[in-house]
This record gives sequence, structure tokens and C-alpha cells, in this order.
Amino acid sequence: MQSIFDTIFKKSKQDFPLPEEWNTVATGFFEYLQIEKNYSEHTIYNYMSDLYFFFAFCLKESIDIFNIDHLVLRSYFAELNLEKKIEKKTQSRKLSSLRTFYKLLFREEKVKENPVTFIKFPKIKKRIPKNFSPLEMTQILEHEDPENEKKSPVIHARNKALLEVFYSTGMRVSEIVDCKWENLSSDKTQMKILGKGKKERYVYFGQYAIQALEVYESLYPYEKKGIIFRNFRGEGLTTRGVRFILERFQKEIGFDRTITPHKFRHSFATDLLDSGADIRYVQELLGHTSLSTTQIYLTVSKEKLKEVYRKAHPHAKLKQDE
Repeated sequence: MQSIFDTIFKKSKQDFPLPEEWNTVATGFFEYLQIEKNYSEHTIYNYMSDLYFFFAFCLKESIDIFNIDHLVLRSYFAELNLEKKIEKKTQSRKLSSLRTFYKLLFREEKVKENPVTFIKFPKIKKRIPKNFSPLEMTQILEHEDPENEKKSPVIHARNKALLEVFYSTGMRVSEIVDCKWENLSSDKTQMKILGKGKKERYVYFGQYAIQALEVYESLYPYEKKGIIFRNFRGEGLTTRGVRFILERFQKEIGFDRTITPHKFRHSFATDLLDSGADIRYVQELLGHTSLSTTQIYLTVSKEKLKEVYRKAHPHAKLKQDE
């Protein structure tokens, strides 16, 4: 019998015999992440991978997944650390995957309690988001490639629009690949999108993004319906496809730093806050449920303030010269 893990990981054979009931709940979990939580392909893959390895551990130790406690979880993570020391961030994600899984089982009355609620999550030092400087962003957005434009005007226009929309809206890559023509306003100044947890919000387009979209639309060879950003076969771009486009673009322009979708999002948020935007408006534009998630960008702005101070203040200069 082919399991849900065979489908997700595209495996030719199962590494271990999966009980039918386990496969049923794993399939239900996969659908829950896809439909109810509306998580990205990348997040779903990681969550299902975490579940796969937990199932393998339970089978090896003859443990019933429907009857476990926090001691079983401690044993599991102890074994993971023995095999390969895992970072706190990875451990936290694996715990989060299992907490979400057992939360669903508890809701469906398949377990009496969620055992992960008795486990403390490791404290993780929040990383300061990596964003592009205004000069770097200008270098990225203003790059011209006449040869590629002549060779494939539609793809060139699509890539230009993609970059401008990323920076103009701060959208997640999973949101941008789901952009639809029918959700775009007639004047192309705003669009309704579906974010994490199926939460609707509006994103807004600046002058450059509008112009890039108009050029792309004028060359668009398909019906102006459904997905906006498509590949050369007319299929909607995937998140992996977008990352590949950005990697190739980075090499083309000889850019030193890695260009990723999330760096555009970080730059969008940081530049808004640096320009005096209210953090609650930035939270709404990013689609963050919690304000604390948005506040990490204030750290970036504070770092810039420190840099300005150290460069400009006379006493700061004296300290550096000592």
C-alpha cells in the first residue's frame, strides 16, 4: 500500500511498513496543513518530514502513536541529539510539527490529550532579518538585460514584474505564486490575497510595480484569468520555480549576496519602518497575526540608528579612534 509519505517524498518504496490507521491520520494531517492552515509547500514538506521520522522512531520502539506521553517525546529528541546534534531552531520546529499533529488528533478525539503541551520549547535567540540596503535594491530592480529581453520578452517582463511586486507588497512567495488577475483592481493599485491561515488582506502596488505589471500584461499570451505569474509552458509558477528564477538572476547580475523572496519581504518592512510608518500598519501589510513578529524589524532599524550615531556623533567617533 502506498502511503502519504511515498506521495510527498516521491519515494519508490516505503522504508518501513506503515500501519493503515497511521497512514489515515497522516493523510488527514497533510490535508489539514494544506486546506485549513494554508501553509506553503516548503512548510508542509518540513512538517510531514518531521512526522515521518517520529513515526519511524515509534515503530522501531513499538510505541503506539495514539498512546504516548511527554516521556516518549523526551526519548525521541534525546535519540535525535545522539544521532546528530540538532539546533534549537530545528528542535523547536520539530516540536511545533508534533504539537500541531496532536492538536488535530485531540480535536478529532483520537487521543485523550496533546502530549506536546507538557514539553517546554527551547529558547531561541531571534535572528535579525537580513534585508537589502536601498542601494542594493536599486541595483536589483534597475538591472536591464537587453539580450534576454529580445530573446524572450514575455519572460523578461514577467521577471521584472515579479521583482517589483515582491518589493512593493512584501508578499510571501507562497502568496505571490497564488496571485490572480481577478483579484487585482482595475487600476492595478491593490490586490486581495489569501495569506497564512486563509486570512484575507489587501496589498498595494507602487508606481514601478504598476508599470511593470502593465508591460507584462500587454505581452501576456494567455487569457487574463487565474494565476498571474506563469512559466513558459503557461503553468503557474511554483515557490521552487520562483527561487530558481531569483538564483539565476543573482548570477546574471553578478550580485554578491543571495537573493531570496524573504529578503524582499524583510526589505519592504524595514524600509517602511525607517520611513516612519506605524508598526501596526506594517503588521497588517505583512499579514502578521502577532505584533511581536513584526517587532523584530524594529531591531533592524535600531541597528541602523546605532550605525548613524557611531558615524556622526563626535564622542562616538572619539571612542572608535581610541
